[in-house]
Amino acid sequence: MIITDTSANTNYISTVPSSRMLRCDHENDTPTQHDIRTATMRHKIHSPIADESPPILPDDIVVAILLRLPVRSLLQFRCVCKSWKTLISDPQFAENQLQLFTVNPTIAHQHLSSSTVTRTCKIVSFPVKPLFANPSSPVAPISVDMNGRYHILGSCNGLLCLYEFQLGCVRLWNPSTRLMSKTFAVIDDIVIRCYGFGYDPVNHKYKVLVVMSDCNEPATKLYAFGENSWKTIQDFPGTPPTGPGKHVNGTLNWFPTEEGFDCNQWVILTFDLVKETYGKLSLPKQDNGGSIFNPVLDVLSNCLCVCFDHSGTLWLMKQYGVTESWTKLMIIPRGDGWQATYQRSFRPLCILENGIILGKTPCSGLVRYDTNTGMYNYPRILGKLGLKLHVYHESLVSPLF
Repeated sequence: MIITDTSANTNYISTVPSSRMLRCDHENDTPTQHDIRTATMRHKIHSPIADESPPILPDDIVVAILLRLPVRSLLQFRCVCKSWKTLISDPQFAENQLQLFTVNPTIAHQHLSSSTVTRTCKIVSFPVKPLFANPSSPVAPISVDMNGRYHILGSCNGLLCLYEFQLGCVRLWNPSTRLMSKTFAVIDDIVIRCYGFGYDPVNHKYKVLVVMSDCNEPATKLYAFGENSWKTIQDFPGTPPTGPGKHVNGTLNWFPTEEGFDCNQWVILTFDLVKETYGKLSLPKQDNGGSIFNPVLDVLSNCLCVCFDHSGTLWLMKQYGVTESWTKLMIIPRGDGWQATYQRSFRPLCILENGIILGKTPCSGLVRYDTNTGMYNYPRILGKLGLKLHVYHESLVSPLF
């Protein structure tokens, strides 16, 4: 910065820190080291600026900077001063950061998570950014030993919904803050056929839905975290789907279990977490028609997406519930021989603005595809991925109710 003394018509030229001042009486003079030391001493003795406090950023700018930092840094910065601890611990701060990351998602705050059960249960997470940066460099996981045998039912707002096998209960866990809720709502010893976890934005409740199969007819139950018990709700119309529902915009979404439908008959089954009702969404119109097999439903950039295995076409529903908003994002080509096998049932996970997408296939594990060059890479990781991968964003959202 340049600080001008108008009374003496002299410029003090400063770089940070401000104590290193340089006085030049003529614009073209080249100061020596002695001049620099002399000017610095003169400034320290005579300049009133040396006695002033350093500039203080306005509160709104400080908050804007903190909102964009990783959760790990924010947890450390709570020790800086009482005001920062109060700010970062405020639930509204966590909500504001969550909204910021939702509107402008960035891979810097995204992780892939899965549970592995051997002798002990571990929740394993991999940061997404290094997987894009250098696929040939192995990425080390963050592994957390759990006191129990957990299966991840879903992720939402930085929280993982965990099902504990032995106790038959569900819990919420924030892998960024390592906070876990108490034991909630025990489920009887049954087989969970279908499940989904998401957020009700109207009633501000996290909810989990399960379709249970036992000796009797399947039963559909819903639990809102913070309440005392599960409640039985209306069953799915027709045959219930299987596997995890994909959470988008306060809804859970599945493909039906039947395969081989004509493409114009396929639909997406939905469950509204606010109204607690079922619905259907139409798929995008296919160019060639005919039957489709092994479609993959997922969430990409906070939008519902579907990848058709027979054509490799990836579609994105940019406005949830609006059929006309289906947009063809890309076509992922299939290779020949072993490549075709490795690239089947491509599940999209994360995408960059430059057209590079990270996905997973049953055979190859993680796959990185560049739409600009048409090249495939297979990112290397240290350790093993679980069968079910979940993408979560770092957040300060509390799982405690």
